[in-house]
Amino acid sequence: MMQRLLKCRGLLASAVFAVLMGGVTAQAESPGAGGSADPTDNGGSLTFAAQADIARVLAYWTPERMAAAVPADVPTTSGKAPISLRQVPEDKQVGRVDGAEPRGGVPMMAADIHSMSGRVFYTGDQGGNYSCSASTVNSNGKRVVFTAGHCVHGGGAGRGWHTNWVFVPAYHAGSPYGTWTAYQLWAKNGWINSADRAYDVAAAVMNPLNGVRIVDAVGGQGIKWGIGYGQTIYQFGYPAYAPYNGSQLYYCSGATWNEGGFPTISCSMTGGASGGPWLESYGQQFWAYLYSVNSWQFWNPDPSHVYKWQGPYFSYDTAGSLFDLVKDM
Repeated sequence: MMQRLLKCRGLLASAVFAVLMGGVTAQAESPGAGGSADPTDNGGSLTFAAQADIARVLAYWTPERMAAAVPADVPTTSGKAPISLRQVPEDKQVGRVDGAEPRGGVPMMAADIHSMSGRVFYTGDQGGNYSCSASTVNSNGKRVVFTAGHCVHGGGAGRGWHTNWVFVPAYHAGSPYGTWTAYQLWAKNGWINSADRAYDVAAAVMNPLNGVRIVDAVGGQGIKWGIGYGQTIYQFGYPAYAPYNGSQLYYCSGATWNEGGFPTISCSMTGGASGGPWLESYGQQFWAYLYSVNSWQFWNPDPSHVYKWQGPYFSYDTAGSLFDLVKDM
């Protein structure tokens, strides 16, 4: 059952200056910048290095543009979904990184699931302004946000990176925690080359805001990989397609099941929730553990009647290796 999430501490006790900007020269960075044919390697990244454009991208995202952004061009289906190139990713290892409370930013009593979740806004690789969802994840560098691969890159042959990429924590027609610009976007080659939804996961390394790193400012979720299916999770996002409007954080909860190698959960959130976190161990401490992200939705009879979502299975070759790439940035 999908519910609006009211701000309630009882549920959960709760950055290189550059910017992703249209018109700025982009440099793809290794490993995998050229797009290896192996979907299990570390993937590619995109960096825009122009400090002066931070102000420009912030000026671009006026409240009016944010309100007019349409839900991401999310992979959707009313029936049979395209088959992944690799339906059951291999568990090379089990991993866990604990979350972190904010320091030097949001007062601890004000931080919760809202401050660690937010809306993403970007200009698509083929034009147009879009929105997704995302969450902060704790790392050594304290600068990481996780989302879906299709929220950073169009996916597949002839597609490119999105630009003007920002994350707005606790979005509600704005944010008490500001708008954060991205320094780098990272995606897996399985998504970049083939739009393989088993690899529809991405990471953004964020610029500091007023000298503070994003996890220090708002807190960060933990992350786990290789822990299997059948986990009880809370799924969060900012649905923006009718009947929702992207102004509120909603959630669904329940146990995941394995459907063709993909964690699956019953939920009626619509487009715009893409990239939002699936959290395991939610409510047990200040932070929880990122288990997957909103990736694929199923509806009947139309996109306003979504009945379930799937996400990429977090194994080492999907989420763990991606986290290792960005954890020290």
